[in-house]
Amino acid sequence: MLLDSKWSALLPIIREICSISGIPGVSLGIVENNKTVYTASLGYADIESKTPCDGNTTFVLGFLTKGLTAALVSSLHEDGIISSWDAPLKTLLPEFHREDIYGDITLSDLLTHRTGLASLDSLWLASNNVPYLPRSEAIRILNHAPPIQSFRTQFIYNNFAYEALGQVIEKTSGELFAEVLRRRLLTPLCLYRTYYTGESRENEAKPYAALEDGSFVPIATPLQGENVLMGPAGGVRSSVNDLLALYKAFMTAAYHEIIHPDTSSSDQPNSTIRGIHQLWKGHQPLPFHSLREHSYGFGWARAQLPAVISQGSDTSTPNPMVGAGAPSQLALYHGGVIPGFNAYNVLLPEIGSAVVVLTNSQSLNGGVRWIGELLVEALLNNSHNAPDYTILANESAEIALQQVKDINESLAAGRTIETPSRPLEDYVGRYINEAGNFFIEIGRSRDKASLQVAYMGRKADTFQLLPYQEDSFYWTLTHDESAKLAREPIFPMEYHITKFGSEINGARVSCLWWQHQSGLPEPGELFTKTGREFERPEGEL
Repeated sequence: MLLDSKWSALLPIIREICSISGIPGVSLGIVENNKTVYTASLGYADIESKTPCDGNTTFVLGFLTKGLTAALVSSLHEDGIISSWDAPLKTLLPEFHREDIYGDITLSDLLTHRTGLASLDSLWLASNNVPYLPRSEAIRILNHAPPIQSFRTQFIYNNFAYEALGQVIEKTSGELFAEVLRRRLLTPLCLYRTYYTGESRENEAKPYAALEDGSFVPIATPLQGENVLMGPAGGVRSSVNDLLALYKAFMTAAYHEIIHPDTSSSDQPNSTIRGIHQLWKGHQPLPFHSLREHSYGFGWARAQLPAVISQGSDTSTPNPMVGAGAPSQLALYHGGVIPGFNAYNVLLPEIGSAVVVLTNSQSLNGGVRWIGELLVEALLNNSHNAPDYTILANESAEIALQQVKDINESLAAGRTIETPSRPLEDYVGRYINEAGNFFIEIGRSRDKASLQVAYMGRKADTFQLLPYQEDSFYWTLTHDESAKLAREPIFPMEYHITKFGSEINGARVSCLWWQHQSGLPEPGELFTKTGREFERPEGEL
């Protein structure tokens, strides 16, 4: 009873964080000493029907999926089906072929995000949570992805890497990813509320996006369909009850394999999670200035507390130290972001403890993190040293909303021309990337007075272009316009700019460049004009 009151006392704070952040529903759970000690669900899985969340409500896990995909690779490796962690991708998937050093990418490189290749997220997730490309195009993207760092030197988060791993799992096992997941992980652990990207089931949380005024708009469900692109990177669904059971299995495996390797195999309750010493080993440093370890394993980040629990080094948002003043602990963690859902986990294997938080919103500020860190501090009996997470929720929401406004204002301020330097018709046409699988349509607006850009010709990804500088144009969206399209509202300023050019100075427009990711070599990715004019696809959403 006293234990319950310790956690239930935090519920008013969690409700306030949800209100500030724009989170309609949350399910959370706590493990201590490898036992589930508390679960709670607040708010709605479905706002319209006022259906509450509960411990069996399923949420899209987003990039928490990577820990499961890595575990499947490990299981196949332990069975000798995959011969080596350092097996080159090109020997497992011959369709992967590059002539440079990046052609030697191995499974370990993919698992640890150290390929050095651009992540190219802008080429896969379109508005309304629809992938631009089929799965069959993923390896071609990797074949042509430009390097933005030296090979095996830097952490560059890459979802295409985990899509490739999913295809390796299917190729080596001879089974669909969903079947391998079910047979090797879900069924042995009795995780009956965990499943892949197929059809909807009962008691699923609906996805929402938060608007500036704190209201919600329903959006399309992400990563849906049996063979959807990026399913192995972010498509698994699960409930808080199932995840607590799953993470207890991970920590039990670590206890027997790492903490007490002298334990006899007969003492081990199961061996479903295998090769945990490799999964949880620190393979690649993360970009933090810290004296303590902060690294990435296989599908998991790890940090020696006290530490900032984040995989990035974004200084624009608050990054408090978690565990300051408490005895040091090794934390294994990951975030799970996908439009409409945000998930969070932290495992403390040395004390057999864990925190899981699942939410159904593209919130204003990633509020799931503040709920999770609040719970971790309480788990460490360190709440008296912790920051006020409601203040952090407010600050981070204000910062995020202001960033969108700042980007739009900077674009407007950088505008040097009101009239394009060429006739509009000179720009019109279809422009295609080097891989030959992603195109940008430039067409005239309905009144013929301006240009518009349509990524992959999709109506939902069609935006009005305004003259910017010389042969370049830009477009903008407000925060709420992005939210209603299930688009991430914050992109670098250059993402919104389309630069046109020609192979010969002064000649007709023959190409464009799109700087859709930080770190891409200037002036951005090249798209070559094919001569086809803009045609809006019939029935396109």
